[in-house]
Amino acid sequence: MKMLIAIAACGASLCVPDLALAYSYKNCLGHAIKFGSSSQTVRPNTVSFPAGYWENGIRDTVTKFNRNPSNFRYSVAMDSGGVGRNNGQNEIWGDTGSILAGAPAIAYQNWTCYWFFGDHVHMDEVDVIFDYGSPWQWTADTVKSSLIRYTGTLRAIQTTGAHELGHGLILNHVNTEYNIMGADFEHIHVNGATATAYTGEDAADGAVFLYGVRSPAWEDVAVVHWKYSGASGEYSDHTKTVIYNSSGAVLPTVNVAGETGYRVDRGQTVRAEFTYENNGANTKTGIQVGYYISSNDLITTFDRKIGSGTFNLSRDNVYTTTVNLVIPSDLAHGTNYWLGVIIDDNNAIPEAVESNNATYIPIRVN
Repeated sequence: MKMLIAIAACGASLCVPDLALAYSYKNCLGHAIKFGSSSQTVRPNTVSFPAGYWENGIRDTVTKFNRNPSNFRYSVAMDSGGVGRNNGQNEIWGDTGSILAGAPAIAYQNWTCYWFFGDHVHMDEVDVIFDYGSPWQWTADTVKSSLIRYTGTLRAIQTTGAHELGHGLILNHVNTEYNIMGADFEHIHVNGATATAYTGEDAADGAVFLYGVRSPAWEDVAVVHWKYSGASGEYSDHTKTVIYNSSGAVLPTVNVAGETGYRVDRGQTVRAEFTYENNGANTKTGIQVGYYISSNDLITTFDRKIGSGTFNLSRDNVYTTTVNLVIPSDLAHGTNYWLGVIIDDNNAIPEAVESNNATYIPIRVN
């Protein structure tokens, strides 16, 4: 028999979520529901994603999802033909109305599960549909200022697309930690003006469990200024990391270039909070992490280093923690700065992705 499921709502008695660590996936007859091949083609519709800006954006969505250590990969073939569910093709298109079930985007999964002198369980198709109605809510660029939760009003198709492509791997929503299968528009790497979608530790962990590790090994460590803030139904909510005083109280806030910043005193000891992830294949030990003060929101090793530490990171947990730092006593009064972090700031790890190693929290010196 064929079973069809929308998003992650389980509509058949044989479909039950199977929990392993935080990631969650569907199985049937005791088997994970998987594609028969670890290489699948997705077909974005050229009407919904015309050549240029929107086609580039949806291609970038697939590229960003593929930046994970598993052996599974999507490829892209633009499709000018008709689209539809249950037609044997993995497709992506824009639509309006009831097909979206009230969501900004939705993934319809189609799989086979039956017993006939043995178990027959496999994934057949995933279709990803974006809400193309009014008001328009999408951007396909990687500019921070376009995005909701920064100074804009839009959602990146790359973050939401990565979430929906995760459903193609039969991953469920997760509401227990910071992850792409939760509030995807709050799961993003930002440094300077650039905002980058990424699969993240938890979905990468699930993909490796289902499809194994790619060869040669894909290594990637990352740091973001987002963290888990609680559950909202099936979804995890995320919020930005903060700066505390030495007693653990959140510092007074101030608007810095449209983002929440924290008021600090010169010479003050603060506790800066960031989220660290291992999005690669193997556990990394003794990772060097540097902390910096910058005059802008682009954190680099050319900025002023004010502290350092080391971490051990494995691909089985998202690690949100604080570090004690002393605000330099010679910073200018009444001036905005950015307290930054760079993971692997000595470039000791040969990483597949280097662009997610630095981020920031704004501060203003009293």
